[in-house]
Amino acid sequence: MPTYRVIVRGKFDRPDEPTRARLLAAEQPEMAFTEAGSLSYNHHLASFGFRITVHVGPGEEAEREARDQAELRAMEVLEEHRYPYRDLESTATCMDDIKIKRRR
Repeated sequence: MPTYRVIVRGKFDRPDEPTRARLLAAEQPEMAFTEAGSLSYNHHLASFGFRITVHVGPGEEAEREARDQAELRAMEVLEEHRYPYRDLESTATCMDDIKIKRRR
């Protein structure tokens, strides 16, 4: 079962003042790839990043499936907190394909 690290990027869609205040007051988790996902943004509240680790079945569509799952999870988190968003894009890296060079 391939493991993907996915970054979902997007923009906040004109949050109102109460939402901006909640965003700025929220404690952000450390930027890390986790199975629950972690949302990060700066104080300008223009854009955000959501990092998540996703496990999908093998096959030709594995990367697309990983990106879809990650985008859906990002939308769930944003909607759960009532953060308006738009323009989601994602990139995925299969961790099974990464080769680590060891020093000799």
